[in-house]
Amino acid sequence: MGWLAWGALAPLSYYLLQVRSFRAAALGGLGCGFLFYLGILYWIYPTMRSGGVGPAVSALGLALLALLLSAEFLAVSAFGYRLRKAGLKAWPYIFALGWFAMEYGKAYLSQKAAWFPWFMLGYTQQDQLALIQVCSFTGIYGLSAAVCFTGALAGAALAADCRPAARLLRFSPAVLLLAGLWYFGQRELAEARSVPERSLQVALLQPSIDLYAKWDAAEAGNIKANIEGLLEGARGADLAVWPENALPCWIDEPACEDWLRAAAAGSGAGGNFVGSVSKGGGRHVSAFLLDSSGTVRSSYNKRQLVPFGEYVPLRGLLGKFIRPVAALGEFDPGAPRQRLAEFGGIKIGSAICYESIFPALFADDARAGADLYVNITNDGWYLDTAAPYQHFAANIFRAVETRRSVVRAANNGISGVIDPWGRVLARTALNERTVLRAAAPVYVEQAFFPAYGHWFAWAALLMVLAFLMALLFA
Repeated sequence: MGWLAWGALAPLSYYLLQVRSFRAAALGGLGCGFLFYLGILYWIYPTMRSGGVGPAVSALGLALLALLLSAEFLAVSAFGYRLRKAGLKAWPYIFALGWFAMEYGKAYLSQKAAWFPWFMLGYTQQDQLALIQVCSFTGIYGLSAAVCFTGALAGAALAADCRPAARLLRFSPAVLLLAGLWYFGQRELAEARSVPERSLQVALLQPSIDLYAKWDAAEAGNIKANIEGLLEGARGADLAVWPENALPCWIDEPACEDWLRAAAAGSGAGGNFVGSVSKGGGRHVSAFLLDSSGTVRSSYNKRQLVPFGEYVPLRGLLGKFIRPVAALGEFDPGAPRQRLAEFGGIKIGSAICYESIFPALFADDARAGADLYVNITNDGWYLDTAAPYQHFAANIFRAVETRRSVVRAANNGISGVIDPWGRVLARTALNERTVLRAAAPVYVEQAFFPAYGHWFAWAALLMVLAFLMALLFA
């Protein structure tokens, strides 16, 4: 129901234009954001419960995360209130620029500090192929700003003291924007090549291993047998892709490494892309590319770790007050710049789990020459909730932004192949044990966004600051 998103910000916009104090505007934005994130991240509660956390603490964890992330809505609402001096006609345009800057800023902040940029407003359009093509120029941020603009314009039209016909006329720029996005997208899709320069025959392993049996020593033999059985379906593929942390052991352990080499060599695939934890130079969440003989040819260490899942932000401070935090283990992040894996002349950009929600990581690899992306993940944490579907949707936009195919292997789903225009060529069902065989197209066209997309963000930020300065000193 992504079409609803085009008017979703109308109530908040109307409220900001009617409210009488800055405090009320900020609190209204906070409340709006809290309710929104409480709904979209509801899966935090069952995730914590399945991990043995009590109901009260699980509910508190969800509420605190929703409250923390609602700071995004608070900030943009405070900005929107201050903008009222600009007048009703200009307000929606500047407010949308503020939303652009906010989303870009939270993604940037998340790479430098602890934040959770799980949601972007543009993700609501995952099924609208024509409308999402603009992301190849502006990234997800431009589409989010467009969705914000239509809602803001509707709110401003409702707040205007004029006749219904005049309100409809005020909303006409939103109709023109939608028509423009649709026309641009249709042109892009019409020019999309049906036959790629090359294609990679992939076999995506989805073993659907119980997350809580993963590190049970008694289950190691069953897990290995599970994977070996799936590898029978990978025979003849160019590349077999295993999910994140597919091994029930550390790859550095001799017995584990020996088993992996033998399994990869016996798979009958031209190569294997395997996820595993590693002690190489520290504790890392990693991916390894093995050739047909089972020899490791390249490796990648996850750059963007999950807060409180793979590392503990502010460990020294929080550990003093929250005992379980002090007891949590953590991994080391990989280097920001790592050599791309290369397989059969194709350069592969690697992304492990959480990294798929960071446009900048994919853009960096695109500038480094990535021809195709492989995303491996273990979404077993999320059980049968909306989270795996939300996570899969982000990959659609990474493909469009870079005009590169994304190949995704998930432990329990959703695995799939997405082409450079966001078309899902093949996918699995959630919690299905299977091997997905598909052709991943490889194109050589370069997208605008990876090389120049950040200029849109800087332009939006400068315009927002200029308007704020003008209004403060008016």
